[in-house]
Amino acid sequence: MALLLRRGGTKGVRLINELRPQKRAGFLGIDLTSKEAKPSACLGLDNELNLIYHGLLNRDSDILQIVNRYQFDLIAIDAPLSLPYGLCCLEEGCSCQPISEAKGRNCERELAKLGIPCYFTTKKSIIKAMVYRGIRLKTKLESEGYKVIEVYPCASKFRLFGKNIPKKTTPAGLVFLKQRICQLLPNITPDVDGFKHDMCDAAIAAYTAFLCSQGKTELCGEPEEGTICLPFLDRVT
Repeated sequence: MALLLRRGGTKGVRLINELRPQKRAGFLGIDLTSKEAKPSACLGLDNELNLIYHGLLNRDSDILQIVNRYQFDLIAIDAPLSLPYGLCCLEEGCSCQPISEAKGRNCERELAKLGIPCYFTTKKSIIKAMVYRGIRLKTKLESEGYKVIEVYPCASKFRLFGKNIPKKTTPAGLVFLKQRICQLLPNITPDVDGFKHDMCDAAIAAYTAFLCSQGKTELCGEPEEGTICLPFLDRVT
C-alpha cells in the first residue's frame, strides 16, 4: 500500500557544505549511528531534489538544530524506530516479552521473506543502542511537529537497483553507489564525488522520503508496531 503521506565550533561536530539556507526545505535523510561519539551522515534535499545540506553530526541536539533551521517536510531515519509488540525495552533482565514467537518486528520478517537481509530488533540485538537512539530521536522530532519515517537504504537500493549490488564498504561498491545516486539525483552530482558510503546511504534515505511524498512507496510491516518505507520496484538501469 502506498504511504500517504553549528553548532559552530562545537567539539566533535563536523559540518560539510551547508548550502543555500532557506526557510522551507524538502527531505532529510539520516544514516543514524548508535552513539553520539560517532557522527551520523545527514543529507537534505529540497522539493526539486537540489542538495541544500550535507554534514556529519554527532549529537541529537545538532541534528535537531539542522532540522529546525531547514524545517524539513519529511525526515527519513535509517534505524529501527519501534519495538516489537509486547516489549517495553530491549533489556534481557526485564520481564517484558514479545507477543510473537517469531524473531523481531513484522516489518523485519517481511524484509527477510523478500530476500533482503536486516538486523532483527530483539533483546539480543547488537544494535540495541541504535534502536534506543532512533526511538528517542523520532519521539523528539514528532513532538515538535515533524513527520518521520523509518527507512532502510539497503532495502531501498535493492528495490531501485536490484540485488546484485557490490558491498558498499568496497571501492567498487562505493563507485557503484555514487554512479546510481547521480542517476537518481543528477542535481547533486558535483558533490557526490566526496561522499563516503554513509553519506550515500543518507542520500538514498532522503530520496526515499521524496518518493514517499510522491506516493511512490509502500509500507513493510504493521503501522501499530512499526513500518519501513520502501520504494516501489522501479530499478535504475
